[in-house]
Amino acid sequence: MSTGFWSGYWQSLKSLDVEEPVDLYVHRPLAYLLARALLPTPVSPNAVTLASMALGVYAAVLVVSSTPHHFQWAALCAFSSTVFDCADGQLARMRKTSSVIGRMLDGTADVLGLSSILIAASFHIYAKYGTTWWHALLVVAFSLVVAVFTSIQTTLFDHYKTVFMKLGVPGFKEAESYPEVRRRYEAQTSFTPVSRLAWALYLQFIGNQSRTVRKFDPHTVTEFSILGEYQPERAQIYREHVAPVMATWRRWFGYGSLMMGITLALAFEVLEYYMLLRVTLFVAVFYGPLRSRQRHASERAFAALGVEPR
Repeated sequence: MSTGFWSGYWQSLKSLDVEEPVDLYVHRPLAYLLARALLPTPVSPNAVTLASMALGVYAAVLVVSSTPHHFQWAALCAFSSTVFDCADGQLARMRKTSSVIGRMLDGTADVLGLSSILIAASFHIYAKYGTTWWHALLVVAFSLVVAVFTSIQTTLFDHYKTVFMKLGVPGFKEAESYPEVRRRYEAQTSFTPVSRLAWALYLQFIGNQSRTVRKFDPHTVTEFSILGEYQPERAQIYREHVAPVMATWRRWFGYGSLMMGITLALAFEVLEYYMLLRVTLFVAVFYGPLRSRQRHASERAFAALGVEPR
């Protein structure tokens, strides 16, 4: 393959400071091949996003089906869903057609696909271990805890990734706070059923993100407009304080890592053990050393920048 081919791959990525290793070396190369194949076609990035969502939902259907090797087929669908989820953004960047609606739809697809798999997992766990009504209650409670912690994890990673790119990547325009999103929503004059659903979920996501972030880290910024435009000196200051903890986020706590864990758990039919791992070891690290490191990094970084979070 030519040098131009692979230079195009690197240009299709986000900042390497926030790219997850599992995405960089597994999901995104495959996604790039898909995006390259779709580049000359009329297929839109939003259509790729919808395909990603459909694959995630179908993975959930397979989890509770009786099809031979249904867990392995579900793993393939979950993996493919993640590849398509990467491909939509890469295709949009290659065409230079990134849009707000596309970002909203992408977030909606992630939520619906992942939620479907977690719901299916709860049915599987009850079918495997449940014999009484209180077993059902325990399974529901356990699944809700996993869902809540997973949502918090992906929400926070998305926030810190956005702040990092806002301060460290020239021309980055995708950072939006809740007031900005709300104003854009109220300025809309017409909706399709799909855009209305995307708006509802996006508003809910942005609002929940702000509240979650403030509880987890009171020293970070949730109003992105106060950060101003990219400046190399400010970017360097922020990187010095935050790059080490961002490396931990992207290695272990991103969406790609989460979906790879689910894919492997499905392939080896140990989904319940992976879910248990998420509410024990992952939560212990997440609310222990990771939160402490992030709070200290945010406090030092914004104090050095002269920015008062609000």
